[in-house]
Amino acid sequence: MSRLYACIISVDAKRDRAILLSVAQQFSNSIELLEDGILFNVSGLQNLIGDADKISRKILEELRKNSISGTIAVAKTTDTATLLARGNAETEGGSGVLQGTRVISSPDTFAQLPLENLLIDDDTLNVFRDLGIKSIQDLRRIPKDELIDRYGQHFKNVLDVIEQQAGHLLTPNVKENHVSWDYQLDSPVEDFEQLIFILNHGLDRLLTQTERYGFSTEQLDIFFKLQNKTERTYEIKTSFPTLEKTFWLKLINLRISLDPPQSEIAAIQVTSHFTPPRPAQRGLYAVSRPDPERLLLTVNKLKNLVGEENVGVPVLLDQRVEKAFELDAEAMPKGKEVIHPIGDAKRNLKRSVPKQSRRPRRSAPKQSGKIRHAENTFPVVGPRDADQQNFPEGHSLSGKDSSNRATIAFSYFNPPIPADVLIRDKKLVFLRTQYFSGHVKKYSGVWKTNSKWWDESWKAQEWDVEIENHGVYRLCKVDKDWFLAGEYD
Repeated sequence: MSRLYACIISVDAKRDRAILLSVAQQFSNSIELLEDGILFNVSGLQNLIGDADKISRKILEELRKNSISGTIAVAKTTDTATLLARGNAETEGGSGVLQGTRVISSPDTFAQLPLENLLIDDDTLNVFRDLGIKSIQDLRRIPKDELIDRYGQHFKNVLDVIEQQAGHLLTPNVKENHVSWDYQLDSPVEDFEQLIFILNHGLDRLLTQTERYGFSTEQLDIFFKLQNKTERTYEIKTSFPTLEKTFWLKLINLRISLDPPQSEIAAIQVTSHFTPPRPAQRGLYAVSRPDPERLLLTVNKLKNLVGEENVGVPVLLDQRVEKAFELDAEAMPKGKEVIHPIGDAKRNLKRSVPKQSRRPRRSAPKQSGKIRHAENTFPVVGPRDADQQNFPEGHSLSGKDSSNRATIAFSYFNPPIPADVLIRDKKLVFLRTQYFSGHVKKYSGVWKTNSKWWDESWKAQEWDVEIENHGVYRLCKVDKDWFLAGEYD
């Protein structure tokens, strides 16, 4: 299918620029604004509209709807379309009357265009006038070799233009970065869920328009005009671009249900911000992975159930507090992390973990609804006691650089597990819980901790203990009560 370009030359391009841009965007995403009009790529519309003549007449209809005066040309090259449109406009003398379409299928029109429209210097034009060469048709009669020998190789560009064989590349200088859809309600709506049907229709149009521009989106802005004369805006972002309407609809509903507007909704506007599409390979040899949309929807459902402040990635705090970590919602996976090969990860793990702490992974104790393991564990860094040899929480294997320290993941029990402890000769001997019991093989401690006496004071004694055939736990004593605070994984 041949390439086609359309050019519109307006009587007042500065005044009509916004409308010209709006018309061009209905036919193309590749648009170049000119000083006296607009140039855009209409390749591929032959199957939808027809030949160049039908495309130009379709554009003409849109200009008439907006009362724009000018001329239109559709041709196989950018230079041909621009020369035809400008030549027609000059012929009419800027009368302000919409003219009929001039297309490449009419060779006589292009051949009669004056040489002044070509990129020929004034001295050369004066020579051509003296020789009686005034139009493109006249210049074609002169052998090409003689013109190139006389005016140099750069004159070949002029000859290519008049032969309609080449043209300058269209340079898009209109970069829309968003599209919007809005809807004015006949009567205010109190519950956002009543707008789902309308929003579904609006998202369909909005995402289709985004795709038509050749983009995707990872941010939608929801704007509400409320009945109490106030406004409310929600910025809904993902870490990946997607045009899946069902996903966006669910995400918007979850986000607004977390923080609904304080008044009835009178109008709604949705804005889609452009971003490059996500590259994806789906085929026989493609690796099957869960779609990131599922993770984000699950996270937002959890936020809706337990509150936004209770969902995030645990991060360590450099503070002396009872549980030195907090949940960071901003640290959620972005879908762009570097994944190292599994083999390398296993080798690094074997080198970094002491032999005595290597053990086959076992199932957690029966929870019976009372114990909840934190699936997203965090590394415990920094040795508690450099002199202790039994299970330091991040001792240096090399003894040279703290950056090479091994780390051990730690999972808190919530709530802690009550324990009975047998002490003999001031040593921990045996430990029993409602889930398991066993002899204490090794332990390190005791660490006496206390902090925040001005707020919620707490005092505790802590040990790291290895229970025979079970694992390594953190044993705590507060006053006379013993309990397991968590487990080293």
